[in-house]
Amino acid sequence: MSSEVPAKRRERIAQYVQDAGAARTEDLAERFEVSVMTIHRDLDALVAEGWLEKTRGGARSAGLRLHERNVMLRLRQQVAQKRALARAALTHLEPGITLALDDSTTTVGLLPYLGNLQPLTLITNFLPTIKAVSADPDIDLIGLGGHYDRSLDSFDGPAVVDQLRLLSADVVVMSVASIHNQWLLHPSAETARRKRAFIECGAKRILLADSTKFAHRASHKLGEIGLFDVVIVDDSVAPEHIDFIRERDVTVEVAEVRPEDVTSGSDLVTHFDSHR
Repeated sequence: MSSEVPAKRRERIAQYVQDAGAARTEDLAERFEVSVMTIHRDLDALVAEGWLEKTRGGARSAGLRLHERNVMLRLRQQVAQKRALARAALTHLEPGITLALDDSTTTVGLLPYLGNLQPLTLITNFLPTIKAVSADPDIDLIGLGGHYDRSLDSFDGPAVVDQLRLLSADVVVMSVASIHNQWLLHPSAETARRKRAFIECGAKRILLADSTKFAHRASHKLGEIGLFDVVIVDDSVAPEHIDFIRERDVTVEVAEVRPEDVTSGSDLVTHFDSHR
């Protein structure tokens, strides 16, 4: 039987089910070399944390709505791709700008680079980003306040939207839950409104999208892909998606995921956790 630490095993189980879409309890027990009862306990813990949904005889990946409301789950997925996307976005930024970052976990990849952009004015509603830069005297921080959502670790609601309508950023960098054809989508109407306000506050608008953003659909439209000046995708995005975006007269850049992005990707989680 496996002697793996339960927390690590559960993380691997969650990732496996997310990748596969669904899995049977017996198959998971065999794959991770533990008893069926242990797998049941692991699945109960993962369901309680919002990582998975339990089914008769197994588990399946959480729906997009649950997925988007679990910031720690989102932070631990596609980490290497997020590092590559952030590195590509950095080429569009320069010292002295006013930069808006929403609470997409994809934007966390930019945190280690903000020192290169000083002096900098930063607009954000994401509490970990606020904590990360609050002690830096060369970053003028505009923290958006409103209803604090613990599952998102950010501020949301009408107050945030109202504040964004009074602000202007040189560049906004953000991500979305889903891209389907020309539409940018999110499972939450309130979050869709807030993300639209982020888009509208930026003079230059940059969208970061890893390949998973093209795999799902959501119910609420926050706008068309043409709202962005630049869309940066990772090198796993299918060519037909890239061609479709370019046909809308949007600049598309493909960020190469390097070996070091994979080997050092966990640094993003560490950086995030240190400011919680």
